[in-house]
Amino acid sequence: MLPAPWLPTAWLRTRRLPATRLPSAPIPAAPRERHPSGRGLVRRPFALLSAAAALTAALTGAPAATADTDPPPGEPATATADPLPAWQTNGTVWTVAIVGGTVYAGGSFTAIRPPGTAPGDPAEIPRGGLAAFDAATGEPLPWNPLVEANPGNEATVEDLEPSPDGRTLYVGGRFTKINGLSRPRIGSFSLPGGALTGFRHEMESAVETLAATGSTVYAGGSFTTVDGVPRARLAAFAASDGSLTAWAPAADRRVMSMIVSPDGSRVVIGGKFNTLNGNPPHGLGAVRTDATGTSAPWQTGLEYVSDSRQSWATDMVADGDTVYVGAAGTGTFDGRLAVDPDGGALRWIDNCLGGTETVSLLEGVLYSGSHAHDCSTQPGGFPSLNGSHQRLLAEPARPDPAQYDTPPILHWFPDTDGGAGTDNQGPRAMDNDGRYLWVGGDFTTVNGRSQQGLTRFGTLAVQADTTPPQPLAAPTVAPPAGSSGALTVTWTQSWDRDNRRLTYRVVRDGTTVVHTLDSASAFWDLAKLTYTDTGLAPGSAHTYTVRATDHFGNTTESPPAGPVQAGLARSGGEAQR
Repeated sequence: MLPAPWLPTAWLRTRRLPATRLPSAPIPAAPRERHPSGRGLVRRPFALLSAAAALTAALTGAPAATADTDPPPGEPATATADPLPAWQTNGTVWTVAIVGGTVYAGGSFTAIRPPGTAPGDPAEIPRGGLAAFDAATGEPLPWNPLVEANPGNEATVEDLEPSPDGRTLYVGGRFTKINGLSRPRIGSFSLPGGALTGFRHEMESAVETLAATGSTVYAGGSFTTVDGVPRARLAAFAASDGSLTAWAPAADRRVMSMIVSPDGSRVVIGGKFNTLNGNPPHGLGAVRTDATGTSAPWQTGLEYVSDSRQSWATDMVADGDTVYVGAAGTGTFDGRLAVDPDGGALRWIDNCLGGTETVSLLEGVLYSGSHAHDCSTQPGGFPSLNGSHQRLLAEPARPDPAQYDTPPILHWFPDTDGGAGTDNQGPRAMDNDGRYLWVGGDFTTVNGRSQQGLTRFGTLAVQADTTPPQPLAAPTVAPPAGSSGALTVTWTQSWDRDNRRLTYRVVRDGTTVVHTLDSASAFWDLAKLTYTDTGLAPGSAHTYTVRATDHFGNTTESPPAGPVQAGLARSGGEAQR
């Protein structure tokens, strides 16, 4: 457990808000330092205020988000929620990396197969933990290396990291051989050809995360030696010749994610560690990219109560001045946050419940894979799903400060299942090329249809939004009490995975549209809508259906209700929600 000054239990108790959940507690920082950018003094209490303000804004009725594939002005458009064809795997995909037009996937699988087919299909072809696909078509490419582990162990590729010039692909994980050659837990391939290089080091335990610059390859995991030389879960290698460098910061526990800061001066590191180079905070920190990996000031940590109740950083992405972090936890924070890589000041926090495993940044939208089950802390978020999950989410990376202190949940709701195992996770990895968003994991369905291990989505630049709203139940139709010549039609809203507002049309007798209504809906908030059709011949019988149409003309229609006889009338038609 961390020393008392870094995790005061009294602080955790007294700042827990009634009937809600504590924001991911940023752990107090070391003495304040002048921010190099000239933005004044930054220290942890300000980060805490930001997190508290974010939660307060969400709980007190901040504006609801409406962004989707056709958003209102000022909101970022999302990718469509329509999955594109992609080959599947027969096991978990733990990492995805896109280089040029090629998608590289790594994990613990032994074969791939066409979309829409079952495991063991005659079209299935072998792939040993690594595979490559055309990013634009989802079709497999010939690249077929074989990753192996010691007898009795499962070979797993944990991370793939391309060099900035796209000429080398580094691979780390839990394996001992690649293509029959000794590569204990780390290796590399030359691109675009995909040949295994001579890069080899003896890592005595798993490499879980990699980061690369033009000069250096950084590795993190659970290893404690490299080629017999002590390295406490962090190491670096020269990109020029693959040699082990003197860079040797120390993490006291497992390292699970890392990214080089946009200016190249620091490596931001996440995991289950309590200290980096002997310094708190827990779970998130930074060291310099200097010769030895000296400590860099850092303000925002993750919550740690005990080994069985803690948070850890699972994945990171960055833009020009911000690092976005996904976190998982056990009874603690497991949402997403944004930090300044130069000192770790908190920019915003998303306190959705349900561990986040992966994040990807595309056209100003932060996509995430998790097993989210309660996002009531966020504007536009859903309440507790009572045992269900929404495993794919989107939010603006830079929420409008005039409206939000915390990111709203955007209206983008494709989904996967949790897979066949016991983890009940689903998505594990994401990457994009600016047009296609690829998702890997241990799921076996996407949007309710069979699709294992891999799926992909596209922006409107490369695909149309073609999926109609969700099915509508047949409306109920009844004559208003004490009237004739009128029938009241009542129906429950539909919802669409990537369009919040739908147009409803009430259709009489299969052909006549008698009413049109625009209305917003989401999967957790489906209201009853009604319309009273008047001016009918008393005693005449009619059937009714309801159509729901999205912005792009995709339509779903309910089954018909009736025929029902008209009763006593009121003058004029009436619609209400």
